[in-house]
Amino acid sequence: MPDLDFHPSTRDRELDRQAIKSLQANQIDPRFLYITPHQTELWRQVFLRHSPLHSNSEFVRIYRDAFSRILDRLKPGKVFLVGLGCGTGAKELQLHAGLNERGHDTLFAAIDVSRDLVVESVEKLVASGAGHRRSLVCDLAQSDFLGPWLDRLDPALPRLITFFGLTPNLAPAVIARIFRSILRPGDILLVNAHVAPVESETTGDLPAAMRTLLPQYDNPETRAWLAAALEYLELENRVDPPEIKVGRVEAIPAFLATSRWKAKEPFEKWGRRFSPHSDPLRLFHSLRYTPTLFENVLRREGLRAGLLSITSCRQEAIWSVQNA
Repeated sequence: MPDLDFHPSTRDRELDRQAIKSLQANQIDPRFLYITPHQTELWRQVFLRHSPLHSNSEFVRIYRDAFSRILDRLKPGKVFLVGLGCGTGAKELQLHAGLNERGHDTLFAAIDVSRDLVVESVEKLVASGAGHRRSLVCDLAQSDFLGPWLDRLDPALPRLITFFGLTPNLAPAVIARIFRSILRPGDILLVNAHVAPVESETTGDLPAAMRTLLPQYDNPETRAWLAAALEYLELENRVDPPEIKVGRVEAIPAFLATSRWKAKEPFEKWGRRFSPHSDPLRLFHSLRYTPTLFENVLRREGLRAGLLSITSCRQEAIWSVQNA
């Protein structure tokens, strides 16, 4: 078992506090989608069955191209590879293989809200030859501690940071705060974003483009994964089954999953009294940027984004991000 640190944001008392806060806002905090091993497995099934990564070689190609371009920029020597929101560690493993081929020694740290995914990522990277001291289980949305935690592991090594699969589920301001908290001069962060496949960013074909992607989200596996979060929070009898549609979040095109409240009567939970909203409970959202929109969002936050690769279908893209 690798050495792990657990941030207070993952403790039961803090989880209860965040559950209360999110339910008061009529939504489910994203962390509650991934907490239990059962939820992690259901998420894995969604990824395996519906991610175009498994059916379109373009989604593999852009990572290969992006990694090659970034690795060509690195100076010789040891590199601190950080899987920020590491998931299964598959992309970090691929990146580490490229570092190995170019003669870099790698120190690796995994960071995720799921203990199981952190352990899986570390075990993959260590088996492939990466060094490891400690990894972190935490809520990424509370990001002020990330920079100091990494500095304690090694304050001097150049950092190559991955942030894959999270951009669609976090608000733009949250993403920018995470990036600013962790990036030092010279660090490179690699981030992907789901892209709306519009022919032109100046035309009005965005709604039609979003509708073509809806089956990636509106499917039995995704609904089962979302239902597991309702069960974890013991809300499954208070709301209807999840519904998934196209909408917007903070002016960004998005896929929205919601559940309608079954009754208007107040109820007690976690020692608090809640009154169901007239609007449905938001379970999940997945943002779809255009390349220009994503780069403008980061630029307004004092960050510099460089497009590394994009699929020919224009559904996925990868950027390097650094301090401006």
